[in-house]
Amino acid sequence: MPERRAEPDQEEEPATLTAMALAGMRIARSGDGPSLQQAAGEDDEEGSRDFLRAVKGTRPLHHGGRDVPPEPEQQPAPCIGSRHPLQDFMDGKVEFSVASTAEYAEGHVVGLDLSLVGRLQARQFSPEAHIDLHGLNSEQAFHTLVGFFRSSYYKGVRVALVVTGRGLNSPNGTPVLRGRVQEWFTQDPFKRVVLAFCSARQEDGGTGAFYVLLRRYKKNAGKIRWDVLPSDPDLYL
Repeated sequence: MPERRAEPDQEEEPATLTAMALAGMRIARSGDGPSLQQAAGEDDEEGSRDFLRAVKGTRPLHHGGRDVPPEPEQQPAPCIGSRHPLQDFMDGKVEFSVASTAEYAEGHVVGLDLSLVGRLQARQFSPEAHIDLHGLNSEQAFHTLVGFFRSSYYKGVRVALVVTGRGLNSPNGTPVLRGRVQEWFTQDPFKRVVLAFCSARQEDGGTGAFYVLLRRYKKNAGKIRWDVLPSDPDLYL
């Protein structure tokens, strides 16, 4: 009998996606299929229980979007700026900025436009009224000045010239009245009507006189106590 030649060993098919799919189908048809499906079902039930525990206590959303609470409206920050001199005048709160040397003095209400002070110094405002306090003692000068400013204010005078003298004839040559008048301008009742003052130019008395810028008269601007005396008795007697 002729010898039968051994057939060469069959080569194994490479593992392709198709072969893997076919193998999966055979497994599904075998008895292992139900156990896989059962295991998958158990995983789904366990996942559902976890999900329900996670969302417990939550509320449904409305309007088809996120329920995000609106941000609180930002309140504008209060404007903290310099007060208007007229408002301070009406409230009775007036502060002065004063600078003086032996040869010059000036002062103005805090918050006043400094260009007005510059124009007052340059004599761009002509004095509409003037008073000369030469030869008066402090008490006489104070009451005379009160009457002068009261009359000038109600008449609508805006710029006044107040002459005090240089004090050359004062004891020890010290100009007492000039310094006191400067202090009076910054106290009641004068501070309620004075906006600014400064030493006059040489032709109007120089260091022995003051240009004074008065407020505009307003009927509803508040009551002025013209009978008030200086808080420091030394400025009066």
